[in-house]
Amino acid sequence: MASIKQACLLLSLLMTPWLAAAEEPVGAADIPLLANRFRIDHGVKEVTFIIKRIEGGGPVILVRPDGSKLYSHRHPAGDVGWLQTKDAELITVRDPMPGPWQAIGNIDPDNRVRLLSDIELQYDPLPMRVFQSEILKVTSRVIIDGAQATDKDYVSDLGMTLRLQSLPHTEGAEQEDIQVGHYLDNGQDLDERPHDGVLTARVVLEADPGKYRAIISTGNEVFVRARSQEIFIYPQPFQYSLNPPTEKEGPKLSLLVDREELDPGSLAVTGQVLDPSGVATPFNGSGTEQNLSLTLTKPEMVGLYQVQATLLATTKGGREVQLQLPQREFSISPKPVIEPVVSQAASAAEATEHANEEGTSLWVWIAAGVGVLLLLLAAVGFILMQKRKALKKALAARQAAEEQASAKAPASEVDLNQPEQ
Repeated sequence: MASIKQACLLLSLLMTPWLAAAEEPVGAADIPLLANRFRIDHGVKEVTFIIKRIEGGGPVILVRPDGSKLYSHRHPAGDVGWLQTKDAELITVRDPMPGPWQAIGNIDPDNRVRLLSDIELQYDPLPMRVFQSEILKVTSRVIIDGAQATDKDYVSDLGMTLRLQSLPHTEGAEQEDIQVGHYLDNGQDLDERPHDGVLTARVVLEADPGKYRAIISTGNEVFVRARSQEIFIYPQPFQYSLNPPTEKEGPKLSLLVDREELDPGSLAVTGQVLDPSGVATPFNGSGTEQNLSLTLTKPEMVGLYQVQATLLATTKGGREVQLQLPQREFSISPKPVIEPVVSQAASAAEATEHANEEGTSLWVWIAAGVGVLLLLLAAVGFILMQKRKALKKALAARQAAEEQASAKAPASEVDLNQPEQ
């Protein structure tokens, strides 16, 4: 479905004589269909019409005077805008071909082409002097033929967009284009009623200080309209800090406002603290001095906290303003676990006992080693003694044998009958 980025007003749409002769009275912007045909004369720059379908009927096909066809899913993107609703086709054609046109499809027999001849966007002017992070209420209205649009066919999928275009003071400087937000006519937030042609939105001006062109545009797939004005965004007229909680009290919010911009006697703060589980605790406070301090509830849950707040004040010029304060965070750490003295003493005794056990075990191992060493030495000594005894016995036995052998040997015989030599 193509979007039309620029829309022109309908200059003229003349009816054929047989249409003018129809018995049923029609509005100034309605043309009854005869055999699903209608005529567009020469010179028409743009035509926007609504064709009602029978419930459950398929898409409508448009046939141009030369016989070529336009489909909801296939048409020149720059020249045709096509929006399908539950029971109607909303179609805008730029520079339409003059001559007889035809609509083919399951069209309501009592249908007529409803022309949107004069579409205008009105809006509530923005303050020329605003502040960075200021919250504004932006309202725009769609006016058709001098009256506010209320027909659901006109305002189907209607949206509003706010953009800021920077206006540099020096030549050649880059122009910044910021889309602040896109808002729907859906009855949510500040928008009072859905699909009533009035769009109201809560806008936060998150842009650097400077001169800008604010562009407010509204439309849908059928038409787009835009208005613009110049604004000056000034720096935030306050200084803001958040001190973390202490053991005795909660976090402390501190504000110092610029008394040249804001009336110190008009200050009020409202906001909420989000705990780690996402539960919000609201808070508020007010002051009459240039400094405003507010001590928040002391948190107990461990984790990360977020503080969101808005400053309400009156400017020196008497304008009521709302300023969004920067989001701040703080955290609560878990408390250290302190073991009882008894436990410490028990641990010390256990450690001493363990050390004693280790010392005892060491001496046991030493004693066992010494015992084994002594046993080895005793065994070696025993073996040596046995060998020495065996050696002595062997020597004694040998000596005794030698003595016994000497004693048994016969003495030398002397022959007395032989003469002396």
